[in-house]
Amino acid sequence: MGRTKKLKNLNSIIKDKAKIIKAKFSITNHTTSSIQIAVIRATTRSTRSPPHQHLISALVSFGHTTSYSASACIQTIINRLHHHHEPNAYVTLKSLITLHNMITSGSFVHPVSNTGLGFLNLSRFMDNTDAQSREFSLWAQWYARYLENNLCTSNIIGCDIFLSSKREVEKRKEKIKFSMYMDLFKEIKALVSMIEVICTAPKSLHCQTNDIIYEVMRLVGEDYRMLQHHTLIRLTELNERVQKLNSAELNELTQCLTRLESCKGRLTELFVNRGRNVSFWDFESELMEKVVRLKQERDDMKSVSLKMIEYVTESTQLNNKQISRPLRILPLVPFGQSNNWSNFEKVNPNICSATA
Repeated sequence: MGRTKKLKNLNSIIKDKAKIIKAKFSITNHTTSSIQIAVIRATTRSTRSPPHQHLISALVSFGHTTSYSASACIQTIINRLHHHHEPNAYVTLKSLITLHNMITSGSFVHPVSNTGLGFLNLSRFMDNTDAQSREFSLWAQWYARYLENNLCTSNIIGCDIFLSSKREVEKRKEKIKFSMYMDLFKEIKALVSMIEVICTAPKSLHCQTNDIIYEVMRLVGEDYRMLQHHTLIRLTELNERVQKLNSAELNELTQCLTRLESCKGRLTELFVNRGRNVSFWDFESELMEKVVRLKQERDDMKSVSLKMIEYVTESTQLNNKQISRPLRILPLVPFGQSNNWSNFEKVNPNICSATA
């Protein structure tokens, strides 16, 4: 198996060198050929080292020149993901790392207009060369799903959530103050969904000893800090409006907070050696307690109101019965006639004596 893997890698290296030579002597646009060479060099078959930073920087700079160059960079990376003859987990992961850098640098251009979940098409990717390649294939599947979700969340939020300067964040805070409830909940759900995707990372954390996987988690960790920040801004706004939320909105907020809370343990495990934002989780817990307390108070008030309504209803019914009860009318003796009582009903002597 080891010898087969070495032969496979040697064959792939030769093919990559052939592609570089072909690109150098290609009659296509010089920029296009330069991009192709940079992508091939950044995504070599090496099993340990991630893309070199100077190659990433070169591709990012291409992406910031013109829209054509940015589009050519993205398309070349996606072609690299799909168009090598034999699946290679290391090439795929390095291509995704390169793509991730393009996204976070702001030089990403959608290759197609309907970009969304699944556009990277790696849900069934598998490199069966050996056990490590299969493990790394699972990481590639997850990483692709994460990047797809990253782009979808940015579309929902209405901005690139990883390119927010301090000034832009302050502007965004002001806009959020005027956001509708439905928009706030939609954005929070998208952010929580993205955090949940992070939590679905493969269980084989020992793979982080490999520099490629370590680089993947470093980039995702940086994104996670920004995700916390954007989530906190929106939760803070809802906290200020919490007294105005109706029952359905309170239930929706509770569900979001519950989903977020369920991610805490897994996130701690994934980013155990990285700084944790304790204040974020403290605020989340305080808001959850506040929402639960408010729901309980409203339930108690509702219960009291129902009991009062029942009491008033019963009292009204009782009064109505007393009012509607027919009165017995005793016959009267016509004035001026003899006291002949034989034609009338007998009257209870006790009543008569009491009357007398």
